Amino acid sequence: MKLVDRTFPLPYYKINKKYQIQSCSKEAEDLFGPQENLLDIFDEYSKPKVKNWVNPEVQKVSVEIHLKPINEEDGPLTADMYVSWENDLYAEVMLMMKDSRLTKVTKTMNQLRARLNDTNFELLDEKEKLEEAIAQNNRLSAPFIDLTEDTALVPLFGDITSEKMYAIEEYLLQSSQRDGIDRILFDFTAVRHVERDGIQVFNNLMTSVFYMGPEVVLIGIRPEQAKQLSEMNMLADIKYMNSLQQAIMKYCAK
Repeated sequence: MKLVDRTFPLPYYKINKKYQIQSCSKEAEDLFGPQENLLDIFDEYSKPKVKNWVNPEVQKVSVEIHLKPINEEDGPLTADMYVSWENDLYAEVMLMMKDSRLTKVTKTMNQLRARLNDTNFELLDEKEKLEEAIAQNNRLSAPFIDLTEDTALVPLFGDITSEKMYAIEEYLLQSSQRDGIDRILFDFTAVRHVERDGIQVFNNLMTSVFYMGPEVVLIGIRPEQAKQLSEMNMLADIKYMNSLQQAIMKYCAK
């Protein structure tokens, strides 16, 4: 390969139809170093494009391509490539680099994209931690407490939502299957707001517990909550009591 002087101070190559470099300008060598094949200066995504357009069947063509970064920390360089075939064997290739400001913008965009990806992973991790914390809080809002050998208490705290009911459903159903549990007291004293979807899931949960065997007793239901429960067609066999003290006196004081 030999160096040639060109009229324009731009990277220039003369290649054969196999893309082997026959000669190049000093600007080309200064920019990309000594190369044997033109394809070696392009990034992987541009090579198919070059092979498609740079051939003797297309006598003249101009395409935008991406070149390998000069430094490892830089992103790909963008250039307009002009190709003219002298004959079926040899072609002249000239590269006109895009404005350096565009290169800086591209580099900045790549850096921002990398930072955004990192941020997305961090946010996803925090989201998963938050969801787990919420699920754990929901599970703790309905503990299963053994009062006697045959009676258990489930005090409900906060709002009755479908998310909370789904979170405690499996735990309560498993706990309800313990040997000797004949009765479960569900205490609504600390319940605030009751959502319609939440009470529907709760109703399904009570039905499942009832058919598993234990007697179900609801405690501390306020008038507005009683109205919502009645709209859900609760099981007729479910019992109600006004206060936890009353329930403990009846079922636990022996």
